[in-house]
Amino acid sequence: MTQPVLAVLLTLAAGLLYTLGYAIAKILSATLDPVQITFLRSAIVLAGAAAWLPRLADPAGAVRRLLVPPQARDQRLAAAMLILSTTLAVIGYALVPVTEASALGFTAPIILVLLGALVLKEKVTPRRWVAVALGFAGMVAVVRPGGELFTWAAIMPVSAALTYAFYQVMTRRIRGVADEWDVTLQGALAGVVLLAPAMPFLWRAPDGTAMLLILVYAGVQTAALLCLAGGVRRAEVSGLAPWHYSRIVFALGLDALLFARIPGVWALAGCGLIAAGGLVLAWPRRKG
Repeated sequence: MTQPVLAVLLTLAAGLLYTLGYAIAKILSATLDPVQITFLRSAIVLAGAAAWLPRLADPAGAVRRLLVPPQARDQRLAAAMLILSTTLAVIGYALVPVTEASALGFTAPIILVLLGALVLKEKVTPRRWVAVALGFAGMVAVVRPGGELFTWAAIMPVSAALTYAFYQVMTRRIRGVADEWDVTLQGALAGVVLLAPAMPFLWRAPDGTAMLLILVYAGVQTAALLCLAGGVRRAEVSGLAPWHYSRIVFALGLDALLFARIPGVWALAGCGLIAAGGLVLAWPRRKG
């Protein structure tokens, strides 16, 4: 199997696992605060790493690599972007149905193009303007004035996707010094350090069912992160971008399976337009 093909398969796996993880987080958000959910996931990952530490050939070196990583500023910035994105996403999925949250998240690349043109005065090709128009039309269809999603909550999935895009770029930037496990553990450490101060104010004691779901959520999200980091280390972020839109399909399936919900016609039409705009924007041009 070639590296590009493996990168695509890892990206598809990450999309499925991320969507499943956020669907589980949506269930958890009925009893736990979204910030607490992200904190617990981070703490579980760190606890798992600590339990595995004695099995490593150089435990002291592994701890040193976690606390004093190479290219430390970039690794820590990537970890902070990951935690911010994850927290915003959990909030977004708690407030917005799974399919619509996934679709709105994919407006982020299109918004970046629009901001580049309006704020940075970047030159935007006709193809990109078509993508912007499709994405904007899709967002209007999903949120539409007067609809149930026409609230501030719709901003959360978009904000999560914007910070997630920065995380992917940073992950690509540190690929020479950090592997999948480095990225995952740095994110877990950042989650514990950054979110711990809020726990005395937000903590709710989880019951047995919630703890089981948190463990599953932590495992699924960690596997998704490993798949994503493995994908971007093997291929260009821009080349993998079109394959991320598989998450809308996964979201439709999980909405039906876990929540017995089929989105309305407007939402489905909006998802299609957003996906079309993203594909127009991300699909590589033919050479020659």
